[in-house]
Formats: sequence, C-alpha cells, structure tokens
Amino acid sequence: MKILTELPRSSRLLGQPTRPFLRLLGWAVLLGTVVARLTAQEVTIASDDFEAYTGAATSLSDTNNANPATPSIAIADDTPVGTGAVAGSGVQLINWLAHSGSQSLLLRSGTEAQLHMPNTRSGPRYQLDFWLYVVKGAGNRSFFTILRAMGADSNGDDLLAYQSDRAANRNIRYYDGVGSVPAANWVQTGVQHVESTWQHHRFVIDMAAQKFHLFIDDMDTAVVTNGDLSRPDVPVPTMLIIRHEGDSADDGYFAIDDLSLTVTGSTDLASTFRDGFESYAAVTNVTDDADPQGVWVTVETQGTGGGKDVVPTKVQVVGTNVVIPHSGQQCLKLEGGQRAGVSFAWGVTPLSDVQITWWARVPASVRGTTANYLRMSLYGVENGSSYAGDSALLGYGSRDASVGDETSLTYYTTAWVNSGADYTPDTWEEYRLTTHNHFGQYTIIKNPSSGAPEIIVERAALIGTATNWGPTFLVAWSSSNGSGHPPVYVDDIEILSLTSNPNPLPEPYTVAFHADRFTNATVLKFAGPVGDVAVDPRDNTTILFAVDAAAPAGGIYRARKVASGHWTIDPQPVVANLDRPSGLVLAEDGTLWWTHDFTMSLMRLRAPWESNVAERIIANFGPATTDDDPIDLTIAPATFGGALASAGMILVADRGSDGDSSNAVFFVDAATTQLDQAPYESFLVPPTIATLGTLNVNAIAPLALRGEVVTVSEDGYIAAINGDGAARRIVPTALYSAGGPVLTSAVAVDPTTGRIWVADDALDQVWSIDSTIDPFDRQPDRQELSFPLTNPSRPDRQIDIHDPGMTFAPDGSVLVLSDTSTADGNGRLLIFHNEAFTIPTFRLANCAPGPQGVELQWQAAGNVAFRVLRATNLTSSTAFQDISGELRGTRFTDTNAPAGQAFYRIEARPQ
Repeated sequence: MKILTELPRSSRLLGQPTRPFLRLLGWAVLLGTVVARLTAQEVTIASDDFEAYTGAATSLSDTNNANPATPSIAIADDTPVGTGAVAGSGVQLINWLAHSGSQSLLLRSGTEAQLHMPNTRSGPRYQLDFWLYVVKGAGNRSFFTILRAMGADSNGDDLLAYQSDRAANRNIRYYDGVGSVPAANWVQTGVQHVESTWQHHRFVIDMAAQKFHLFIDDMDTAVVTNGDLSRPDVPVPTMLIIRHEGDSADDGYFAIDDLSLTVTGSTDLASTFRDGFESYAAVTNVTDDADPQGVWVTVETQGTGGGKDVVPTKVQVVGTNVVIPHSGQQCLKLEGGQRAGVSFAWGVTPLSDVQITWWARVPASVRGTTANYLRMSLYGVENGSSYAGDSALLGYGSRDASVGDETSLTYYTTAWVNSGADYTPDTWEEYRLTTHNHFGQYTIIKNPSSGAPEIIVERAALIGTATNWGPTFLVAWSSSNGSGHPPVYVDDIEILSLTSNPNPLPEPYTVAFHADRFTNATVLKFAGPVGDVAVDPRDNTTILFAVDAAAPAGGIYRARKVASGHWTIDPQPVVANLDRPSGLVLAEDGTLWWTHDFTMSLMRLRAPWESNVAERIIANFGPATTDDDPIDLTIAPATFGGALASAGMILVADRGSDGDSSNAVFFVDAATTQLDQAPYESFLVPPTIATLGTLNVNAIAPLALRGEVVTVSEDGYIAAINGDGAARRIVPTALYSAGGPVLTSAVAVDPTTGRIWVADDALDQVWSIDSTIDPFDRQPDRQELSFPLTNPSRPDRQIDIHDPGMTFAPDGSVLVLSDTSTADGNGRLLIFHNEAFTIPTFRLANCAPGPQGVELQWQAAGNVAFRVLRATNLTSSTAFQDISGELRGTRFTDTNAPAGQAFYRIEARPQ
C-alpha cells in the first residue's frame, strides 16, 4: 500500500466569504414527523442492582479502590473520615453483602457517590425505590439521599432530601421546603431504621401537588402521607446523591442496593413531539390553577429556593377570551417573574441533537431594569454529568441596567450578552433552536419558516467548559429574572431529534493592515478567554498568555514557534489553577510576573518554571477594608531612573486604588524576598482621579526610548511616567478626533521606533502615536490595524480586545494581541509579523490494517488541520478523494477501505 504525504501551500486563515444563509436549512437529517403520543405506562429512568460490575471488595476490611466502572456513577468523595482511613476505599462495590444477587454499593463514613440520569423524563408521577442496610452504631451521622432536579430556569437544587437524623439515634427525617408557613425545616418521619437489616424505602412523588408518600418495608401503608418536597421550584429529577455524611469513624457504614427511579405519563422523541395546548382545560376564572398536564411539570412560586409559597395562577392554559393564540383556541400563559415556568424532559434522544421550535408573544419590557419577561432554557449532559446542565439560555427583554433594552433578545455565554436582535412586542413570532452537540454549539433563528429568517445566535458555544456534550434532554419556558412581570404567551411547540453537524463558520473577522509595519498575521485559537500576553526576551519568539477565567480554568499558557510564521500552543499550562490572572510580564532572566485584579495580588515564578513554586509577593495592595485593582504590570526599562524607581523594578498599574475612584502606579523591587506584603504603599504615582485619566487605567508598557513607562485609560488618556513619578500627557492628533465611543484597552511600545501602539475595543482598531516629548515635533498618528467583521450583521463575533492584552517582542519582530471573546467557542492570539507561514515537515508514523479498518497515524505539524485523502489508482490528479473531513488530531481509521490496493495522502493546512 502506497502512502503519499503532501505539504500544500499555506492559505490565509482570515477573510473567508460569508456562507449564504439558506445553507442553514440543509444542516439537519430529521428523524421523523409523526406527532409523539404520551404513554401512561411506567418508564424506568435509572436503575442499578450493581450486578454488572467486576472488581468488588470482598470484605469490610478490604480497602481496595473498588468503584463501579460506569459513567453514570460519579464518586464525589472516596476518602473515609477517621484516623488511618485509606483513600479510595470510601465508596466500594462489594460482594460480601447484598439485598438481591451478590453485590451492592458500600459507603463508609464521610463519602459520596452520585448517580447521573441522562435518560430522565418528565411526568406527573415519579417513584424512587432503594434498599438500605445501615450500620450506624453509636454514631450521630449516617445515610443521606438527595434527589436533585432542574428546569424552569433553575440550574439545580434538592427536590427530595432524606436522611438519618444528625444525632445518636436511629430516627429518619426529610426536608420540607414548600411554603413559608411553617418555615422550611427538617421533619421527622416518626420511624427509625432497623440496624444491620435490609430495608426497602419507596417514595411516590406527585409533581402537580408537590407532595410525596413514603413507604418503608410495607408497600401498602405509608409512613409519611402527603409530605412536602424539599424545594417548590425544581421540576425534573436528574441526579441522585448517595452520601454518608459521617464526621467520624464511629458513624459506621451503609450499603445500598436495587435502586430505581421510574416515571409515569412521559414521552420520548422517537417521533416528533408537538403541543399547541389544545388538549388541556383552559382557565375559566382568574383564580384557576389551569396548568398544562401530561409531560409538563409546572413551577409556580413566589421567589426562588426553599420555603417559598406556591402561586397557582402564575402558569395557566388560556383561551381566546384572554389572548388570541398563534393557532387553535388555546395557548400557554406565564407571568409574575421567578419562578413561573413549565419543563419537559424526554430522555436520551435517538439521534445526537434536538431541534426545538416555538411561538412566543411578549410585551415590551422596561429598559434598565431586571425584566427578563420570558426565558427559554435548554439542559443536557455535560461530560457525563446530568446535573447543573443548562446549556443554552435565550432571554426576552431587559436583562439588567447594562444588558438589553425594551425588546432585546439576549443569550448567555459566561455572562448575559445582547444578541443585537429584537422581538416585536405583543406579536406572535416563531423561534427555533438547534443543537450541534458534536461541536459543543447551538443556533437560534427567529421566524425560520418565513421568507426572512433572522439569525439570533449562530453556532454559539454551549454554556460551560465541557468537552463532551449530550444528550440534550430537557427544555423549559419561564417568566424569569425579576418579579411582577406581565403575561407572556407560548404556543405551538415542536421538538424533534436529528443529527446537526453544520459546516464550520467562516472566521468572525479579517485583519486589515493599514500601514507597512507588519505584513502577515498568524491566529492561534484557544478554548477559553485569552488574557494578557508577553514575549520571552530570551528568544523573542515564545509567547506567554494568561487565560482570564476563574479557577481551575484560569492559568498561564505558552505558544512556541515551530516554523516561519508558525506558532503552536502547548496544551500543558505553565501555571495552572489560577483565579482570573490579569497583567503578565517576563523578565530577561525568564522570571514570570503576573497580577490578579480580583484578588489584588502580585505573583512571581522564577525560571526554570517547572522547578520552582509561584510566590505571592503582594497579598493585597490596599488595606483589607478597600478594593484595589492591580490590572497590569511592566518592567522598568534600562533607561528608566529617578528619585522613586529605577531600571528593572516591577511597575504595577492599579485602576481602582483604595476603591474605584482613583488610578495609581506602584513600584516593587524585583529582587525582594519578602512575601505576602499587605497593605502595599510604594507609589510611583499616588492615587489620582485625573493624572492618569478620569476613567480606569487599563494597561502599562515600557517606553525605553524616552526612559519612561506609558499607561492608557478607558477614556483614551495616554500618560508617560518617569522614575520621579512625573507624568506627561500625550494627546493623539488623529485618533479620537472624530469623537464617538472610546474604550482604550491595551498599549504596547514599538522598541524599534518608540511609537506607542494603542488598541481600542470600541473602534476595533490599533493605532500608533509618536512619543516625542515636544508635541510640535511629533509625527502624525497612524492607523495600523483593524478587524472588519466577515458578516456585518454579527456584531457578537467582533474582536474583544482584552484589557490589558498587547505586547511587542523586545526586538520588535512580532506584535501579539489578545482576543478574549469566546463567542464561537475560542479565544484568539493574533501574532503580527513579516514572515511567510510554513508548515514543518511531518512524517507518517503508521499505516496498517486494524480491527476497524486501515489505521493511519502521523506526526504533529503545529497549528494546522489535516485531511486524509484516498485513491485506488494514480492515473489522474483527481483520483484522491477526501475521506476524513477536517481533523485536528493525528489519527484516522479508514473504516471503508477498498478490498484491493489503496493510496493515501495526508494534507495539512493552516487552521
């Protein structure tokens, strides 16, 4: 078999043409169009008798790590409490004790397992069964089972909490969290567990009444009748926590076996689900509790969380006497704000994705208020977890004082974002959400069936940090954030299962070069918000960048140069588990310095990084009672000196000194051995409301040519500061001369010319400004770069320049700019240079028949995407056909290899 490896010419990453909208209609392969029918039969959501697993512990003294090998059970705490406890022995599959069969699950004191339920469904009645064997002895803690649920714009809480009393007795109790009178509290069941005996516990849950019956051993006589659930506002169970909440070794252990959760009255997506709310009793009096029935689980509470009263009229099926429905005679009304909503869960889908279509009629909200009049919420499995799984949210109306207006359509990324699209008040409009779980994305289209469909969200990242998405199993509509909201209406819901793997979107924007300082751009994508950047002065090519995310996702990463114009990101962080690192700089000896804006600290990591531990030099720049914001830092250049600070010192820009009204600059001795200093008051520029700009300082950079450092503030104020702390203002001659919005985010100084480069996030432009001291001798301002949108109607995909987020290499060979937006799932490093992009040579490592087909493996080649092409002869240039599509990895199996000879070619192209 002949293998050809071809290295094609490089192609530009940016500037791809916009794909016609009508292509969106060809994404999906639909499963079917038959209206789904409800079933009254009992359906099992989850069950486990623990007989299918191997490797069980053989006795109580066996402390091997014997966790059941299944993705549905997550071990949250596997280390028992107590002296001499063996890590990994807390939760065990055992074969020395069982209710039925030969195996069960053991939990020692202070441990926890979680049963995830991707096949959850909604319905009017649930039944939870399990058998417990409890050995509490003289202890004061034992079993605690929590059935958790989500939906109706809740990302999860306790639906049913049930436990052994937290006292040295055998009493059993549950948590009553429905209603304000009596106050939410633990309630005794009036029964006790029987020590060292298998006992059957059964809950029969009525979701409409928010009540349960509890049976223990005797399945004909309830020990608790019409007990209240633990929360009134969480509709669909998705996870069972099995916890031994012991706090000492004398709390013993318990075993659980033969557990199951079933639902009655559910449906799946084996066929298309449609509901126009025509089959339910509509309201005839304003006080009627006219909830939709069947698969819909309704939440109607005065506020969120436990101990809230139920308000039965917040959700109602209404007829034409209330509003003209979109079709038919009835529709669904939601009002009043949190919580008021309906949820529907359908379990594991036949195909990978779902398409949800609905019609909504929403009045105009009040600008500047919390007025999310309607929210559509979508939930699913994330990395195997079926809890806290909100994956897409669409809001109608003003989100708060800063996001959205009267008719905005907003959606959630890591925060609420205005889509730029609007709904038409008091008008029925159609919406459609389609998941693309393979890519971790989704799309929302307004009026998709009309002649003028409008994209609201196109292939935005699903909410969260998961790498494996689906199945999607739950949707909800609710009157959301805020209270006292007017009625909104939903009608004609259609949900179907499909496969939706759209072609990749074009790049969100192009790079436009307005001058000749740089000629080429290399773009690196990173799955997270890219923060500040630094270039290693030891080689002028290695790039360090911060990931501006909360721990554990926050960190500092490295991009290495692998060929001309070609960098690739090292997947292993230089520093991991950081909380929103802000400014970043590298010293000539390789020492890495960074600040934390939110925790108000300064950190140092000496080289070699892998051999040293990060040190906290300053624990808090201000006193404990006030807030400082050390946003950025730089190293004073060799030409810097004065009465206060000298060359080599660390200079820290603070954009909220002792509060938020003042800016300041600190100086720090880079050689200090004193750690955790607090408060810190060595000012180069004392707190000021004007000297460094009237709004927040965002960045600082060395201005070696003038023996200064330079800062920029949000209002476009540029200040050059010397070692005496004296500041001079540099006023641009052309930048900002036209007026309009200003958001100066980053600054860097070209070491070859001394020109100050300023990045403005409101303009989405980079300009350079002469730093000459005498303003009459300055050369004109010059626009260097801009980033026009590929699709002007998608402002949500515009570059988001991080503050701070720009730097030059010390020799001026490259400029690096960070795009912190993750609207398409990735942040970006933009590297500007004057080199041609080349792909390093890579070799085939393996090509051999395997059990699934011909297995191919090849070497990595940097920041490229691969395609595998195959031919059965070499008689023409068109003989090779793409058989893989675009690949990010270096492996591929040809599962449809021809019986005879085949020739393979691996192509690499820039990502």
